[in-house]
Amino acid sequence: MKILVIVPPERIDFYIYLEKDTKNDYLLLWHETARQAEESRIRIPTFFKEVYYWSQFITPGSLLKKIQPDRIIFFEIIDQRQIALIVKAKFKKVRTFYLEHGAAGSKETAIERLEVPGFIRRERIPYLFKRVTTSSLKVIQSKFFYYSNLFGFKIFKNLLAYWSLPFAMLKQTPNKTLHRIQFPERVPDYSIVFNKINFYEYKLYTGIEEKDAVFTGLPFFDEYFHKSDLKQTDHIVYIEHAYIEENLLNWTEEHHRYIAQSLQAFANMNKQLLYIKLHPRSDIRRWHKWNIEGEYVKIIQFGNFTDLFLSSKLILGFSSSLMNGFICAQKNIVLLGWHPEPRIFGNNFGETGLCHISLFPEDLNSKFKYWLTNNLSVLNTEYYQRYLNEFNFPFDGNATRRILNAITTL
Repeated sequence: MKILVIVPPERIDFYIYLEKDTKNDYLLLWHETARQAEESRIRIPTFFKEVYYWSQFITPGSLLKKIQPDRIIFFEIIDQRQIALIVKAKFKKVRTFYLEHGAAGSKETAIERLEVPGFIRRERIPYLFKRVTTSSLKVIQSKFFYYSNLFGFKIFKNLLAYWSLPFAMLKQTPNKTLHRIQFPERVPDYSIVFNKINFYEYKLYTGIEEKDAVFTGLPFFDEYFHKSDLKQTDHIVYIEHAYIEENLLNWTEEHHRYIAQSLQAFANMNKQLLYIKLHPRSDIRRWHKWNIEGEYVKIIQFGNFTDLFLSSKLILGFSSSLMNGFICAQKNIVLLGWHPEPRIFGNNFGETGLCHISLFPEDLNSKFKYWLTNNLSVLNTEYYQRYLNEFNFPFDGNATRRILNAITTL
């Protein structure tokens, strides 16, 4: 079976578990051109038997004719060519799947992000002008690819909605556009969303009902299930997020340095070994510039740190998918709201009663001992079972098997 995967290849963490399927051929489609892929210097995993580029195909129909996939997996359904391919594939009876890549969707945070200003703003117009003047051929090709779809719509109203999407995306963010303009033809046949919390966010952009979603549990945390009894060692971990790189929540260089130096001061004063795990998009040069590393502070960024996380005696982190896994593994967690305007941004796992909450770095000095002696995910067994039902059910180490089975048999 040939399974076409549309995913950024550098995000191996999104799809690495698919490698366990050794019976089928997985093909990659992501970059515009081969040159773009080469310039990105991203190593394409040998897991992919073939690599294709959007520029190779004039229309969705020509893509399907050349590749002849049996299944198509989309890790996002926001790009216009992706939407066009979904419509054509469904019309041609090629099974399509949306495969979630997160573990802790937040409907509330998604709604908040819908209000981010759209594309047509005074400072963005030069960007649009530059794209049209320097990459006009690519723009024309992508629009032809999109508008070549004339069939596959149940009613004419849906075709009109399809035609209007690119124009609407000029005025609003893609997410807000997809929230506002919904029609079934742009939604894959099967939506593997892992858990209920992801489904609530996904529904905002697709309008699907719960009966149409596929719940499998979280494949990323199968390993957490099998390693949940790792021996605890005398270190703690801080899970950083790329807020300043992503221009979120008014993070500044000054605030970033304040957080970094607060962590360093705490570790040195208490002679406490602290690992700072940077987000993949974070700029490690900032941390080097501030001389944060030392005897008690170690900075890490790329690699598999599962054992390091699961053997730690305390994990400090902002709301993210990783927090979900740590709670499932019943780790001792402090959920952070150390933003310029202190608050929890994203899923507030503290409301589950399974982790501590800290809004200020100064809490390290006053609450650290209390945190260490009170692992809420272990103490609150009733809350823990309720949590698994919503965030990762079943948590049994077999989510990967269920996903692969869904892809190959549905």
